[in-house]
Amino acid sequence: MKKILYKLQGIVLLTALCMGFSQTSERAFASEFITLGVHPYLSESELSKKFSPLANYLSHQIGIKVQVRVGGSYQEHIQFIGTDKIDIAYMGPASYINLTKQFGDKPILVRLEVNGFPYFQGNIITRADSGINSIKDLKGKRIAFGDPNSTMSYIVPHHMLHQENVFLDSRKSHSFLHSHNNVALSVLAGDFDAGAVKPAVFKKFEKRGLRTIALTPKISEHLFVTRANFPKEKIRDFRKAMLTMKDSAEGIKALMSIKKSITSLVKANPNDYENLRNIINDTKELHKIQ
Repeated sequence: MKKILYKLQGIVLLTALCMGFSQTSERAFASEFITLGVHPYLSESELSKKFSPLANYLSHQIGIKVQVRVGGSYQEHIQFIGTDKIDIAYMGPASYINLTKQFGDKPILVRLEVNGFPYFQGNIITRADSGINSIKDLKGKRIAFGDPNSTMSYIVPHHMLHQENVFLDSRKSHSFLHSHNNVALSVLAGDFDAGAVKPAVFKKFEKRGLRTIALTPKISEHLFVTRANFPKEKIRDFRKAMLTMKDSAEGIKALMSIKKSITSLVKANPNDYENLRNIINDTKELHKIQ
């Protein structure tokens, strides 16, 4: 009888230990860390430095460790958030459109507000003394673009030039220079007649002899999204923490670490990116026709 009793007690103890281990493991796994992925628009060390203050701020606010991960490429970054291998992703608007095309909608946390506006416009530029005054004047001219994945240094201005039939007789005179700065400097040097850059780069080189001949349409700013199966309560907590960052000195400091002109993080939804989606789709149709 005693042997049976000891066996029963052993089974109960073992069961209790297993249940305790299981619960402990689940808690440890759940609170291990949250991955914040960033597309590689700068070096890994630069981006880690820029986004670590945000990760630390969110870690403190949410009570879960947030860890920065820089993607090996734009496509890898899209693949990782698309297949739910990272928790939160910081993305450019064009990358967001590509993400939704490949993997469907993902929950949007917030988008940037820069200098008080949740959208941005690019500049199509030329030398101040070029005699070029409009997009129509660019037919047959040498035009510089940045990176093929860049919203404002290629995708949107490329669409604008297509609409004016600029590319029909001068395709061979367009080049990718891989950065906005390179575009501005090459136009100043006379290597190209015109180029496309973001506003900050235009302002940086304007006094050296650049002039804007056209602005792109307004495009919704960079944004943060989550994996599809991110728990709803975590989405709520992170969104609240991010929307209120502007209300504290620590929050503002973390935002300005990413970009000095960021004034806040604000609400966003998929419809905010619909005009860019249409531009990208329209450009692909133009390529098919040609």
